[in-house]
Amino acid sequence: MKERQMTHTVENSPIKTLRPDQLTTVIDEETIQKRLKEMGAAISETYKETDKLVIVAILKGSFMFLADLVRYIDVPCQLEFVRLASYGNSKKSSGSIRPVDLTLPNLADEDVLLVEDIIDSGLTLSFFIDYLQSLHKTKSLRLAVLLNKPEARSPQVDPVAIDYCGFEVGDEFLVGYGLDYAGFYRNLPCIAAIPPEHQ
Repeated sequence: MKERQMTHTVENSPIKTLRPDQLTTVIDEETIQKRLKEMGAAISETYKETDKLVIVAILKGSFMFLADLVRYIDVPCQLEFVRLASYGNSKKSSGSIRPVDLTLPNLADEDVLLVEDIIDSGLTLSFFIDYLQSLHKTKSLRLAVLLNKPEARSPQVDPVAIDYCGFEVGDEFLVGYGLDYAGFYRNLPCIAAIPPEHQ
């Protein structure tokens, strides 16, 4: 079959996208759901005595992770969302965080769980945790991350404690299941890598 690529223009830069069958699956859909069920059970056990768990998801990448994870959490949940950006259309973090929307209710004395799709350089989470703690005196603050990429940590960033981790991955650029490249691939049900010859 003849290989087909689509070329899109994003902010004056041509972006070539591939069909899903041209990507390399790293973590399949079944494996993701099995792990999320385990994470949901662990989170439910931690918060079994709480009256309310406030889950703050960092958009856009965490939307699919969050939607599936909360189905496995059996304690009362209040969902809140913030939006930050650090990649733009690049495959590497820009090294700076761009707050898009940090609107949150008062979280004083609340049990708060942050939900993030991936931690690589650590810049986004370090920035947001510092911001959150400077404004809100939460009862507790924990972190659930779908993907942990320790090889990509920035030496300038203090270590961020991960309380619930889905998978540890290598330092390759991943897409799918909420993760994107220039806005594409978020809809894939699995986590995949773009083959080097197409990067």
